[in-house]
Amino acid sequence: MSLPRGILVALCLAGCSGATLPPPKVVSVDPPGRPASSSGPVTVTLDAVLPTLADHGAGTATVDDRLTLKIGPRPFGPSHWTDAGVVTDFLPSVLPDGSYDVTVELGDGRVAMATDAFRVTPGDWPVGYTVDTIGDQTSGVPFGVTIRARGASDGGYGGTVNLSVPGAAVSPSLTGGFVDGVRVEVITVTVDNPGVYHLDVSDLAGRPGRSLNFFVAQ
Repeated sequence: MSLPRGILVALCLAGCSGATLPPPKVVSVDPPGRPASSSGPVTVTLDAVLPTLADHGAGTATVDDRLTLKIGPRPFGPSHWTDAGVVTDFLPSVLPDGSYDVTVELGDGRVAMATDAFRVTPGDWPVGYTVDTIGDQTSGVPFGVTIRARGASDGGYGGTVNLSVPGAAVSPSLTGGFVDGVRVEVITVTVDNPGVYHLDVSDLAGRPGRSLNFFVAQ
């Protein structure tokens, strides 16, 4: 990333003088938590001085904007600094209830941790899932599938489910968030051999669902 000449002096004072740069900081996490059975966007605000290298001949400075951000064990956001350190990403329902640290590591190895900054409370799960009938498909060609939560929580379920097709590859392997207990997901099933397959779904709590068999051609 190249920056205008007018800010070279400030960058060099901050990142090129040989002085130790301050550690990054996790300023805020919004929301600071949610139930395990929900999903949606989370915004983490960071503060950091990025390391820079000045090219005096060219009148530019190169910024090392590499970034690794995690909520608990799960990678979160892009792999580089963006939007002035305000990182918003979709967090699926993949974290069991508990407290999770939010950690950030910059490209030069500086690390910050906000201890117990994201709290996951016990979820309210459906008893299982149904999958609408899937017609004949072609390997490697995307198609839509409708998944419905069933049971006491079906009207309010807003989490995600895992996807698998025994004997084949399916992408994505994790859906986006349900809305009012329903998720329409575009998936791609890739097979080595044409034949009859089925789609399995399951959530973090182990509640299952399975489609009827469908044929996949090549």
